[in-house]
Amino acid sequence: MSQRLQIVLPDPVALQLHELAAGADTPPSTLAGQLVRDGVALAAKDGKVRRLRPAPVLVDRKGNDRAPWLEPYGGDADWRTEMWGQVVALHGRYPKALEALQENWWTDDSQTETLCALAAWRAEIDDTGQDPREELAFQNQLIDYSNVLRQQGGGVTKAWQPGAPPDQWAAG
Repeated sequence: MSQRLQIVLPDPVALQLHELAAGADTPPSTLAGQLVRDGVALAAKDGKVRRLRPAPVLVDRKGNDRAPWLEPYGGDADWRTEMWGQVVALHGRYPKALEALQENWWTDDSQTETLCALAAWRAEIDDTGQDPREELAFQNQLIDYSNVLRQQGGGVTKAWQPGAPPDQWAAG
């Protein structure tokens, strides 16, 4: 996304900008934008403003178009093994928040996709997170999901106990 700004330059500076732009065969507004970007980058380098952080890029290792928290089309045993481990780790890290997770959650696409998305998000924050707002957003979402699980009910005896993946999960 970009923003359009209008700036006012003293006549001598505007004349210099036009001369520079003509020499570079570029419109003065394009050159002015580049000069402003360079100036802001220099200020960030000098610590005068916060550095821009590139947006995180989630890359699918297999090269297909699916999000990494969704099983690749046609199934993928490696993805299932990895994702099961991430969900177990998520449960181990946040047992209180996930204590109402029901046995056989993997038979419900909504539950599966939500858990896998939370696990992938947690891994992304752990691996590349730089902004505390990411952590706060994750924690708020985890609380919301925990409340959904509690509202679904089912009783403590049906709560999921992490362990090895069941045959039904491993088979896909």
